Amino acid sequence: MIAAISARRRAPMRALAWLCVVAGLVIGSISVSYAIHETTMHEEAWIQRELRSQNAARLRRLIRDIDEEVRPAGVIASPWPGVVAGAGVSAFGILLLAIRKPKKA
Repeated sequence: MIAAISARRRAPMRALAWLCVVAGLVIGSISVSYAIHETTMHEEAWIQRELRSQNAARLRRLIRDIDEEVRPAGVIASPWPGVVAGAGVSAFGILLLAIRKPKKA
């Protein structure tokens, strides 16, 4: 009977652990998707800003940068903060799964 009670107490902790593992994976993948989307939006705004300037030198530099696939640093959104946060949440879940209850003598 004591073992059954102990197993029921561990079940919510295991559910929380698996939830953390899955949530970490979701956070990491959404972070990458969001960074790609934000980079595209910032790049579009950058191109529109350069086109509105109607400055020949800036337009030539824009064309050269697009051909060379070079972007200003402010245009690129990094996915790494979200990936690291997701990895941390998943690691916490794995740690919870690894904790074993000590056997009583």
